[in-house]
Amino acid sequence: NISFSSDLAEALKMKAEGIGLYRTEFEFFASGRMLSEDEQYRRYSEAVKAMDGKRTTFRLLDIGGDKTAPFFNMPREENPYLGFRGSRLLLGRPELLAVQARALQRASAHGAVDVLYPMVVSLEQFRAVKQVFQKAVTGLPPGQLRHGVMFEVPSACLQAGEILAEADFASIGTNDLIQYLFAVDRNNELVSSDFVPDRPVFWRLLGDIARAANEAGKELSVCGEVAGYPKYIAKLIELGIRNISVSP
Repeated sequence: NISFSSDLAEALKMKAEGIGLYRTEFEFFASGRMLSEDEQYRRYSEAVKAMDGKRTTFRLLDIGGDKTAPFFNMPREENPYLGFRGSRLLLGRPELLAVQARALQRASAHGAVDVLYPMVVSLEQFRAVKQVFQKAVTGLPPGQLRHGVMFEVPSACLQAGEILAEADFASIGTNDLIQYLFAVDRNNELVSSDFVPDRPVFWRLLGDIARAANEAGKELSVCGEVAGYPKYIAKLIELGIRNISVSP
């Protein structure tokens, strides 16, 4: 997992076999403003070149909830965690997606680029956001680019088979999945005792997604805090999961 192109040196030092999650929104937060297509392209291409043939997974702008800034001009919401965020926001703000899509498509000329769609709630939504992406890059060289889904909303997890029939790969975002599966705010200390993965239903759901990925012949990774705890690695392996993305 990286948040900035400047994190690449540490990832390479730790012998990362790829970048499983580049949280692209943090480049915007650090700059304190919107980034142009060329500015994004320079950061993304730097990452692709540094990984030298290893896959680099870029999560599309995942803003909303606890991640926002004035320059994004976000609406005020009573419950932003269940509101205008993730792929829902990208559909509502196609101009944001179009600029990022073009930057990523251009970066894929330098090596393998995986594009990860955040907070997908259904197959139909994934298709719609992907269509916006593809329309935005019309006319650009094809490059080496794949489209993947982030499984972090229960409704998408229950459609894993159908989604993986169309997506090129997928990643399970365990932090938000736990939050939405158990209706527990992961930033609320009053209910922090409920924000735990040690429940059979959570692992049953991960197993269902892993089976769907295996049947579809698609790559599946796990990111989030669960992936970073050695005590859970045996469980992930038992489910057939072979890729994890963690902080350097």
